[in-house]
Amino acid sequence: MNFRILNYFLTVAHEKNITKAAEVLHITQPTLSRQLMQLEEDLGTKLFDRSQHKFALTPSGQFLVQRAQEILDMVEKTTLDIQDQEQNLSGSIAFGAGEYYATQTLAQLIGAFQRQYPAVTFDLFTATADTLLEKMEKGLIDIAILQAPVDTTNYDYIHLQKKEIWGILMRKDAPLATRKAIKACELCGLPVILPVRLQVRSEIFNWLSGDIAKIHFVGNCNLLANTAVLVEQNNYYAITIRPPLMNENRFVFRPLQPALSGDILLVWRRDMKRFVKCYLELLTHNQGESAKVQSAKGLHFAFSACGFGRLLLLDEVVPLTADTPCA
Repeated sequence: MNFRILNYFLTVAHEKNITKAAEVLHITQPTLSRQLMQLEEDLGTKLFDRSQHKFALTPSGQFLVQRAQEILDMVEKTTLDIQDQEQNLSGSIAFGAGEYYATQTLAQLIGAFQRQYPAVTFDLFTATADTLLEKMEKGLIDIAILQAPVDTTNYDYIHLQKKEIWGILMRKDAPLATRKAIKACELCGLPVILPVRLQVRSEIFNWLSGDIAKIHFVGNCNLLANTAVLVEQNNYYAITIRPPLMNENRFVFRPLQPALSGDILLVWRRDMKRFVKCYLELLTHNQGESAKVQSAKGLHFAFSACGFGRLLLLDEVVPLTADTPCA
């Protein structure tokens, strides 16, 4: 099995028609058919259901679609990384983020970084913290903004100063929309949507406390965009973090009472490329807040309140400013 055949397989899976796939790939249909049959023989399993003129993926084929895309993404990323070592500051940084209010900080930093290093592009993946950590493990993401709690054993990270505020997202005409804050008892008997992450749900259950048995839980959602659709269409109440973008003509967001907030971490892989290190150095200059980068290996970055960073490695203190060249 090679990368070219994986690309053939993904094209056929996407087009759902071997003739169309052959046209896209600029090869003949018999050649493509032979390559697919060889791939199935190498793997010892059928990838497509060809019965009764169907050309659908088998369960093994569906599994391979996900893995093949990850493999090809990693090959492309590795190729770019190798090329970056031979060139000036250029290439692509892969960012990951949930739908957080803190993503505004990420957007500002990306803009500032590209103004200083215009040859560096970015890829942004939006998903839950668990999915983004999985991609980081596979080397597909360099830097991510994640909502705690997350396992940071293998990563360096910063606690961002701003916390995410938990509250209720509801329609503007909902009865609770007139409240300034929402108590757990006010949700009794109402249809409530929870976040999908188990670690986060445990904190919400603690907040609900004795009222939890009286709540009508209708389901779980992972990202805010689809959650908002359910809220609007079905008059649900979603326990969620403050939306980064919200149509105030259709929705209201009210904080929980007593208040519940969550830490947001900026997490990165330790095997950073040169321009990823430059990005983090620029972050130390632009944060303008006190923070500390934590590492299981004892490497610490301390950010001063005046907006300049200092790298503390062993007993040596090296000042970092926006003009400091990348090592």
